[in-house]
Amino acid sequence: MSFNQFRLSSDILKGLKDTKIESPSPLQKKIFKAVQEKKDLVINTTIEENPEVGYLISLLNELTKSERRQGTRAIIIAGNKERAKKLDEWIWAIGYHASIESACFTTDGNEEEQISALSAGPVVIVATPDRLSSILSKGRLVFREVSQLIVDQAELIEDWDAVDVISKRILGNCQKIFTAAKDSKELREAEKNLLQDPELVTMAKKSESSESKEAAVSIDKNLTQYYINVPPRSKITTLMNHLDNHSADSVVIFTASKKTADRLYKILRKSDKRAVSIHGQLDSDTFKERFERFTSNNVQNLLVGEISAADLPLERATQVINYDVPEEVDEYKLRADLVGDGKATRMISLVSKQDREDIDTICKSLGYAPEEIPLPKAVKKKVSGQDKPEPKSKSSSRNNKKKHSKKEPKKKRQAPHKSKLNIKELPRPTYDQLDGGRTGKPQKKGLVGFFKKLFNS
Repeated sequence: MSFNQFRLSSDILKGLKDTKIESPSPLQKKIFKAVQEKKDLVINTTIEENPEVGYLISLLNELTKSERRQGTRAIIIAGNKERAKKLDEWIWAIGYHASIESACFTTDGNEEEQISALSAGPVVIVATPDRLSSILSKGRLVFREVSQLIVDQAELIEDWDAVDVISKRILGNCQKIFTAAKDSKELREAEKNLLQDPELVTMAKKSESSESKEAAVSIDKNLTQYYINVPPRSKITTLMNHLDNHSADSVVIFTASKKTADRLYKILRKSDKRAVSIHGQLDSDTFKERFERFTSNNVQNLLVGEISAADLPLERATQVINYDVPEEVDEYKLRADLVGDGKATRMISLVSKQDREDIDTICKSLGYAPEEIPLPKAVKKKVSGQDKPEPKSKSSSRNNKKKHSKKEPKKKRQAPHKSKLNIKELPRPTYDQLDGGRTGKPQKKGLVGFFKKLFNS
């Protein structure tokens, strides 16, 4: 996956290219999404995994949207001065094209000069805790616009009182993020004092049973696989109408995040649909209680957020819906394995503009594409505006309508013809996101155009 799905500005994309960062790792992507929810976070990671790609890109991208380049917006506390200098250089490189500057404060610099530099309001501050707390106290400075306080390599911090001093100098709401490679009593105490209901972000290692199950899974080409081409801002409507049309099914709905799963749960409940929502952050008793409600047929719909199908203790489901298309082909295969045998069973992917890169990867790996099924009729009407009432008109308007009623009807878009998949013809994502890519050749737009190109029609 590239950074295109993050919807980053061209200036930030150029900075990533300059630093030869081509795509985010799964952990970096998970961090990026967690940061978007504005909660306090504890990120289990090492510096070798470059967590800053996840926790800083969002902030730097927001800064590109503002013409103002003064006023501190983020503070990064580093475990040592070497790490502080490295982060400062990284921010400068990523933010170069967007003119985003940072300032580094360690014991290597002159304290009086640093107070003056801090008073100028650098957009991002990178510092060691002892030096920053000292110059804040001497300069009697406070921060009114800081939206993020990040403690990088928190396991190396020895003076948590200094971090507390810095935290108290921040006025207003501020998201606080700790990154740490390992846990400790001191770290837990700091989390308790400085963070509010923190969320843990980690890439849990797969169990041996999960890995063996994943390796053994392959997709039977006879499995009924479909996709629905979802218009912009119509994904929820498409899902709800599809569920209405298959109300007797036992459905597992996979989403990319806990937030999406919980949001869909509320929507389903308002529509009087029986559902439960599960995700990796539930305690074992709550998870078991909700899951058993689905397996005992007490509810029809199981919403799954940020849980692999390999870790779901489910034998079969009548229908699996990929509300968010998985990024990994193996995950797609594992979800397909949950669908039972028979003509009534199926797996359906809701493919919006943001999902096309992932479905491209899946099709390329499988050697064929799922079959398209049409949008539910109610969604078609809503998108086309056919469900809007006709406005009242005078008799003269009616006569005028009759006079001009012999207009040629619009031609319906034809479904793509199937042919053998040509892997070399698969579209390749570009960083610039311009029509025609780097070559300047116009590209076919829309999912139908994508699959025409996919099947070399």
